[in-house]
Amino acid sequence: MATIRQVAKHAGVSIATVSRVINNSPAVTDEARARVLEAVNHCGYVPNVARRTTSLLALVYTGPFSLGSPYDAALVEGMVQAMETTTLDLVILNPRRDKTADESYTQFFLRKGVRGIILRSTVEGRPICLQIAEENFPAIVVGDHFEHPNLSFVYADSSQTSQQAVEHLLTLGHERIAFASNDKEDGDHMDRYTAYCQTLQTHGLELDPSIIFRIPAHRLDGAQLLRNLMSVPNPPTAIYMTDPPIALGLMNEARNMAMDIPKDLSVVGFDDRDARNYSYPKMTAVCQDARLLGYEAFAELAQAVEAGNGNSRKHRISTTWLEINNSTGKPPEKSLSILPNGTRLVAARPSSLNPPR
Repeated sequence: MATIRQVAKHAGVSIATVSRVINNSPAVTDEARARVLEAVNHCGYVPNVARRTTSLLALVYTGPFSLGSPYDAALVEGMVQAMETTTLDLVILNPRRDKTADESYTQFFLRKGVRGIILRSTVEGRPICLQIAEENFPAIVVGDHFEHPNLSFVYADSSQTSQQAVEHLLTLGHERIAFASNDKEDGDHMDRYTAYCQTLQTHGLELDPSIIFRIPAHRLDGAQLLRNLMSVPNPPTAIYMTDPPIALGLMNEARNMAMDIPKDLSVVGFDDRDARNYSYPKMTAVCQDARLLGYEAFAELAQAVEAGNGNSRKHRISTTWLEINNSTGKPPEKSLSILPNGTRLVAARPSSLNPPR
């Protein structure tokens, strides 16, 4: 492991200057501070904390914590499993609370004794990812992905499988297909929405904004989605939902509304692990292994920092798959509006989604 002497030599400064920068002393010029922080990251230096060399990787949320979601729970489980194969431990940090305004992210992480970070991010939190990337601190991003030369990403590519899911519904005869996604945008959800739009357009079907939804990823919101969706005069005959709690909430509410899935509505959901096995009927779903993503994120970062090349950039892209179960079938012969109390109203279904020219 690099020493403070090696950092000083690389930066062309004294050991005392390195110590001042690490401890965020104001008695250092901006130019010297930048050189020292670059040297710290280049050398992979970690200071001694509480008289011992630290061995920590940190999970950092760039936005609100979402540890209660199925995706995050599976991610953390995978990280813990990977942790058992290394000498490193996992901590969860909150820079929004603990980072002072006058210190860089690198200084904050060094103060906490952290050697590398796993960034759980969304589009909203990308500025933090970019700032950490500019500092060149060892980091890997999960839950989001985008083009950047200084960041590594671990994610499951769901574009092609989302296309297969919509194709499956089209093959069954559905044309009016709704879409619902998490209101917290990230690269993963953007991929699924893009696949939905492109597949419909490839088949000559126009997008209907009235049946495209961005809602919080909670079961209660999935239930409310179904009540709203089926109460309109011309409800969809199928839906693709890209977040597990939304899909399960909708499936559970269908039983409360005396709906028959898939006879009244075909449902394709998304599953981070095994939620599809706990719905009735068993849900057709685009599936990914979020536990594996957490495992690979921790293992990749741990290998890099232990080898002293924490600044290397690698992408780990896992596969997704479409599992066809019992929640999809042919569209109903008559378009039905179904009220929350189960009352059914026959709705006139247009002969085509595209108006005559």
